Amino acid sequence: MIQKVDDYLDAFDLGASTAEKDTLLEIAKIETQEFYDLYLHDRIDIVRGTKGSGKTALYRLFFFLRNLLIDKNKLYCIFGIEATGDPLFKLFQDEFKLYSEVEFANFWGIYFIVLIYKLIFNADKLRNQIGNEDINKIDETLSRMGLKIHKDGFIFKDIQCSILDLMRKTKMKLGVETKIDQISGLPISFTPAIELEPGTIDEVHNKPIYLIDFKNMIISILEKHNIKIWIMLDRLDEVFPHRSEVEKNGLKGLLRASYNFSSHSFLRIKIFLRDDIFEYLAADGFTALTHITDRCSASMSWSKDDILYLIVKRIAAIPYLRYEYGIDSDKIDKDKSYRSEVFYKIFPPCVGKIATFDWLFDSCSDGNDIVTPRDIIDFFRCAKAFQFKKFKQTGQQQEYLIEEDILKKSLEALSKQKKNMFLFAEFPHLKQHILKFEGGCSEHNADSLEKLLGSDWIKIVDELKSIGFLKHVPKSGAYKIPIIWRQGLSIKRRKAFEK
Repeated sequence: MIQKVDDYLDAFDLGASTAEKDTLLEIAKIETQEFYDLYLHDRIDIVRGTKGSGKTALYRLFFFLRNLLIDKNKLYCIFGIEATGDPLFKLFQDEFKLYSEVEFANFWGIYFIVLIYKLIFNADKLRNQIGNEDINKIDETLSRMGLKIHKDGFIFKDIQCSILDLMRKTKMKLGVETKIDQISGLPISFTPAIELEPGTIDEVHNKPIYLIDFKNMIISILEKHNIKIWIMLDRLDEVFPHRSEVEKNGLKGLLRASYNFSSHSFLRIKIFLRDDIFEYLAADGFTALTHITDRCSASMSWSKDDILYLIVKRIAAIPYLRYEYGIDSDKIDKDKSYRSEVFYKIFPPCVGKIATFDWLFDSCSDGNDIVTPRDIIDFFRCAKAFQFKKFKQTGQQQEYLIEEDILKKSLEALSKQKKNMFLFAEFPHLKQHILKFEGGCSEHNADSLEKLLGSDWIKIVDELKSIGFLKHVPKSGAYKIPIIWRQGLSIKRRKAFEK
């Protein structure tokens, strides 16, 4: 029996499901394959993954490591966009509605130049490494392009205005300022300025702005001093209205611009992008996509071992629980079997007749067999609240920190939350189709799906499979709704067709 149940539950905290607020991210980090591909090998420029799979957590790990990367590898990381999706981009929705894919590529190219110049201007160590002679070369190159960046302080909106005005061949003077988010500690605005002499760039609405001089000049300087610069962009799903023509043109333009800039190991653009958005961009054709994505990761995924490691490593990061349960943190990192031993010290052996961890992983898996860290953290956040409430009401001692009935109740809460926060919020265009399954059966075949969804059922089912709502079983030909969605939509475990 656990003594001091309320103290144990009060201490139990697996962190926040969003990376920006996750206090355990740095001390309980899990080094995934994508981390090694970036940190050790520089193999990938596009990191793909479903929502909650850990893209932003990986992005933030590099923020935590930024000083080490400078000291060890002479690698300077620029962190753009991430700050709550940079809502200031949304100020320009009306402007962006008029932009083509090429014009967006121009926009992002200028944005990269400004961020690079801002880094060089603000980082004293980098300026000293480069030296005045090469800094003067940078200024001269920008001047030849008709681009002058000033050092006075303005807000981020001004830099966006300046970029748009540059693309219209309009003269404008603005400035440089960095603002830090008090919660996340990350930069939330970068504000250098741009001035364009009239007539410097022709036909900017019809062809890419000629930025090759700047890129080649920067690469030659970086190579000369053995310095690397990475521009890292996250939360791109919040920059433009979701599944709009603006988003399509804006992100396609970004991918093209980043491909053009990331042609050398000394200068890289690193993009963290959701799977469904990536697939949406490719769905209606994307010229040269194979070249643009030749340094793209596979979709970030977490195996059963990874998820177990995540859970016990975060528990071990809590001093009170680590002491009370006698957990050896070093052993967790080295011994897979020890992770299971720790898990079952804290949680019951079974839920029903299924081993608890197997039940948890299977219950949280979507139709693509994906379990995300966000879902696991949200699950245990609910479990803690339910268990604490039960203990306060009954005062009964308990053998395990979270009891079997509470685990089941938490799954129901997660299912309802994920229905609203993921299915409906992220894919509103599919909501009407998903609701047709509400109160129905968990297993379908082609006939039952056609009857339920109509003549376009194949196209709809393909979309529902891609977001993990349906899982196709090739052997039987059936389509199943995974457990994670059932309780949120009151779906029963039974077939919608006769054998």
